[in-house]
Amino acid sequence: MDKIINNQCSTTLRDIPSSIFISTYGNYLKNSGQVQVPSWVDLIKSGSHKMFSPSNPDWIFFRLASLVRKIYINGGQGVGSLRKIYGGKKKRGSKPAKKKSSGGKIIRLALKELERLKIIEKNLIGKRYISKKARKDIDIRSKKNIFNN
Repeated sequence: MDKIINNQCSTTLRDIPSSIFISTYGNYLKNSGQVQVPSWVDLIKSGSHKMFSPSNPDWIFFRLASLVRKIYINGGQGVGSLRKIYGGKKKRGSKPAKKKSSGGKIIRLALKELERLKIIEKNLIGKRYISKKARKDIDIRSKKNIFNN
């Protein structure tokens, strides 16, 4: 799990379970007070394949943390590919279910918010990556998480 180099542990986001990172980083974003959440977030569904809106009132912070993790691991993803990742099956009654993409407005809003916070940035081509400062902060938080759990 850890690489020991000169009595120092090298721990990154890849070394901890996704659920632990998303919950702790989501709580960090919520408690920081820097994220501007629109008033309509509690009224909408996360995609056309869902029947109801998310039950957790703080779901947007966990979606932000999940996006940070996806971009940290894969990098260079746009709105379209993230819509496919967060999509699901739409139930159509007696007909077979179909794969549907998630809502694009939520992902666009989240990516713009993460860019405003300087957590992610675009390169010359326009693909999004984690900024160096945010990568360092995430690695430090990952190291704290792995030793606390």
